Amino acid sequence: MRFTLISFIASVIISLYATPSLFAGAPVIPAPQSAEMTNRPFDKKNLDRVKYVKAKALPAEAYELQIKSNKIIIKSSDEAGRFYAHQTLIQLAEADALYRGVIKDAPRYEWRGFMLDEARHFFGKEQVKKILDLMARYKLNKFHWHLSDDQGWRVEIKAYPELCSVGGIGCHSNPDAPARFYTQDEIREIIAYAAERHIEVIPEIDMPGHATAFTKAFPELGAGHRTVNPANDSLYAVLETIIKELADLFPGRYIHIGGDEVSTQGWRELPGMKDFMENNGIDSYDDIQKCFERRISDIVAAAGKVSIAWDDVIDSGLDKDKTVIHWWRADHPESLKKALENGYKTIISPWDPFYLDYVQDIKCKEGHLVWKQWVNGLDEIYDYKLSDDQLVMGFQANLWTERVISDERLAYMVFPRLIAIAERAWTSQGNLDYDDFLKRLENEYRYLDSIHLYYYDFRDFNHHPEPLK
Repeated sequence: MRFTLISFIASVIISLYATPSLFAGAPVIPAPQSAEMTNRPFDKKNLDRVKYVKAKALPAEAYELQIKSNKIIIKSSDEAGRFYAHQTLIQLAEADALYRGVIKDAPRYEWRGFMLDEARHFFGKEQVKKILDLMARYKLNKFHWHLSDDQGWRVEIKAYPELCSVGGIGCHSNPDAPARFYTQDEIREIIAYAAERHIEVIPEIDMPGHATAFTKAFPELGAGHRTVNPANDSLYAVLETIIKELADLFPGRYIHIGGDEVSTQGWRELPGMKDFMENNGIDSYDDIQKCFERRISDIVAAAGKVSIAWDDVIDSGLDKDKTVIHWWRADHPESLKKALENGYKTIISPWDPFYLDYVQDIKCKEGHLVWKQWVNGLDEIYDYKLSDDQLVMGFQANLWTERVISDERLAYMVFPRLIAIAERAWTSQGNLDYDDFLKRLENEYRYLDSIHLYYYDFRDFNHHPEPLK
């Protein structure tokens, strides 16, 4: 009997101290590639005892995190991997789950993005920094900044101050609101802040449609119906100057040139347009945009950048080595298919379900298509399926802000849905588990509460009442 008891105690001790995978997994978001954790706690007093090891064999942004008895070893091939290892450590410590073990991790996709529209409503640099902080926590690495549209021009261009002084007047809810925009010094500050968090900032200047703010500053370059006049050669000289300033201001690889939802009506009504078409071998009014897209793409390439354009431009004949297609039209799957078949690198951002201006609950009263009871829920985002293709760069969520005025509503529409997108873009398909994600999300609710973020609470609709503005 005594021998049996001793054997039992010995087996318990062995299971506690000798089994490295007693608790597989780690309560962090995004879920890591692999985690083998023991039940032996790491003393938080030793959190500053971190050794960094250069591991050239690891891919970009990947890391290996070894939590030992009295020190931590972080292996990575680059600074981004080291940074992401720290984000994992922070979440483990906050969840009181800092145990000895090994976590190996790498992103599934290179593009893990979020787009903020500040043309419709302007939020300012402090709010942008808060978003960047949260993006970094969840290992998102691309901030797509929509800085021009019909409602306002939001980026200072030194050569053309009227773009902001005139084109920056107004917003979606008040066309007479005083001009609001970012100075170039403010943009440099935000870019530096993002870079410290390994986030690339991609500016978007949307044309040839969505151009009302631009044509307020340059009425002679407009064609009506929210479009510019592609037949006016002066337009391209102005755009070349703008793109050159943007290329100098933004150090990242990409400039987004828009290209969506372009009406041809203004071109049909414009005197001289038929002559322009004949002189340039343009057969239809729809082909005018194709001509424009090729010219602006060449301007961007000459400035040393790669163009990103919405998938509306898929038939424009853009150089696949100089262009990334941004697929947003969920109701046009053939556009995605064509982009991939034609060899374009492609960002996946369909309005169903990755547009965050759609409500997340049928009980919500304000949001895009809410009257049709259209919902982009947390589960739909998490469970979105896409066949693997080496040309797919990754996923991105977009927030258009026609119905988003306050900081509270911005946070309410974005979180926690952006957290689900972050895991969808980082975590390998085999490790995606929605029920497990919801369990881990509990820690993030506590974190969001601690920073006083006004998020939408999927557990309790009344926790944060819907802000309608």
